[in-house]
Amino acid sequence: MAMCLSSSRKATYPCAHTTAYRVTFLALVLFVGSVVPRAFAQTGAEEGDLGTCTLHNHIYSCDGAAFQKELSAATSVSLETHVADGIAQSTLKDLVEKKLHKTIAPEGSPADLVFLLEPIDVGGQIETDSSLQDLGTLRVYSATADGRPEHLLWAEVYTGNSDMSWPIVARSVVAKFEKRFGIK
Repeated sequence: MAMCLSSSRKATYPCAHTTAYRVTFLALVLFVGSVVPRAFAQTGAEEGDLGTCTLHNHIYSCDGAAFQKELSAATSVSLETHVADGIAQSTLKDLVEKKLHKTIAPEGSPADLVFLLEPIDVGGQIETDSSLQDLGTLRVYSATADGRPEHLLWAEVYTGNSDMSWPIVARSVVAKFEKRFGIK
């Protein structure tokens, strides 16, 4: 703790203004650290660098027609889920092979698209009066030459009661995606 010397008493005491300056400086550093990455992310989005989705005010907006063109042109898809998530793997496999009629690329192989199905961590969400929360997401990305996700093409989010089990959420987010694009 910083100490100040009083000229009138020749005694030392804690400097309130020095502590205030340090707190203000720390708050400024934290603020700049949180704003700069967002500015870079938004700059990239404005340049059209995110596939068919753009980022504005921390919200992705995706172009459904452009995504459908990408989906139609794709022949192979890779699947990504949490480790050992058999429910999500099975749900995605059914969607890709049986309904979209695409080939599933072996892990690490080139693919045209990457489908990612995963739960959304409800622990980080702000509590509201409603019992509805974002529970799961299906994201579709273009792929790099080695099959990794590159640009976000579509994001589907399933919102429901927080007490829903993951198998129901996984199936529900895929069903919502299918309904949106008329996939049968």
